[in-house]
Amino acid sequence: MKSELPVLYAAERLALRLAGAVLAVFCLLAVVPQVWRLFSPFLIAIPVAASLQPAIRFFRDRLRLKPGLAVTLWVLVVCIAAFILLYWFVSFLVVQISTVVQNAPSIVGSVTGVLQTAVNRVLDAAQAMPNEVGSAIRTSLDSAIKTLSEAGMALVTGLGNWALSFAASLPYALIYTSFLVPGIFFITSRYPQIHKFLTTGTDNKENKQISLLRKSAMKGLLGYMRVQLLYSLITLLLSWICFQSFGFEYAMLIGVIAALLELIPQFGCGTLYLPWAVISFIVGQSRNGWIVLGLYLVYQLIRRGTEPLLLGSNLGVSPLLSLMGMFAGMQLAGVMGLILGPVAMVILVSAVRARLFDGIVADCRTLSRYMTRRWKRGREGAAHAGE
Repeated sequence: MKSELPVLYAAERLALRLAGAVLAVFCLLAVVPQVWRLFSPFLIAIPVAASLQPAIRFFRDRLRLKPGLAVTLWVLVVCIAAFILLYWFVSFLVVQISTVVQNAPSIVGSVTGVLQTAVNRVLDAAQAMPNEVGSAIRTSLDSAIKTLSEAGMALVTGLGNWALSFAASLPYALIYTSFLVPGIFFITSRYPQIHKFLTTGTDNKENKQISLLRKSAMKGLLGYMRVQLLYSLITLLLSWICFQSFGFEYAMLIGVIAALLELIPQFGCGTLYLPWAVISFIVGQSRNGWIVLGLYLVYQLIRRGTEPLLLGSNLGVSPLLSLMGMFAGMQLAGVMGLILGPVAMVILVSAVRARLFDGIVADCRTLSRYMTRRWKRGREGAAHAGE
């Protein structure tokens, strides 16, 4: 029986390695894409934050700037530079595609004309051939020209559809950016702690933060409701002041309606302001359209810039965790996920604080130590058997 132990240990190791390989493939094909879909802004922010650390240290140590000021300065520089480059690239691409789409018939016609000239020359050279051969060549070349012409028009149509799809995706790009930029800022400002946590698995400051978390998920939900009420009040005040200043009638009533819509998760004040702005532009009231659109954009800038901080202070989690919960919730459940995501993050962190996962972790460690000792004994037994 003892002579069979090394074989059993070897079989266990091979089975575990095979299971590990299968698990790795599964993670690569199924888990990694989902993780990227849910947390891509923050995964992008990590290497950006790492690349900014030398410049931040230089400004902090040599120029004697405060860490927060150095982080803010460099994050602004990177975001502005990225925005300029992206704006230039998109503008160039849109102009080129628009030019191609507008001139598509003439472009396709000129290319077809050149090809037709080449075909005529080939047919002139084929006149000396038998009629059957010349007819087959003529039919083949005409079919090829027709196919190329249709392919060219299909390509132009595809470019036009892509441009429309790109334009339709701009709202999501703005939403994505509103998560990416704060994510870069928060991760950059806490990069030393995050790096230490990822490399050593310890973060004393984070443990202190966890000890100060809310004792109940209900408190987190109430905190979120307080934030929503605050933004509803901000919507009311901004709308009233803006419309009153520009001479709109019923400014207070408009502000109240917008504030009530802001309290409804599936709606928001954009349900009122965006259609209003579009209709104003259509009927020729450009002034009203720009005022309404400008008000909505200012409100969105205020909300996106302050929401993670307010959620963090009211829910009892760090702004980065609340931002991650918002983005993951949006990916999983849309607009409703923006509400449930931070609350779910509060519940998860509260469970960690309550040590609900300690038993699972302890069992995994015990099993890991047991299997390690078994495999070590198996290797020693195999070595003695070989001697």
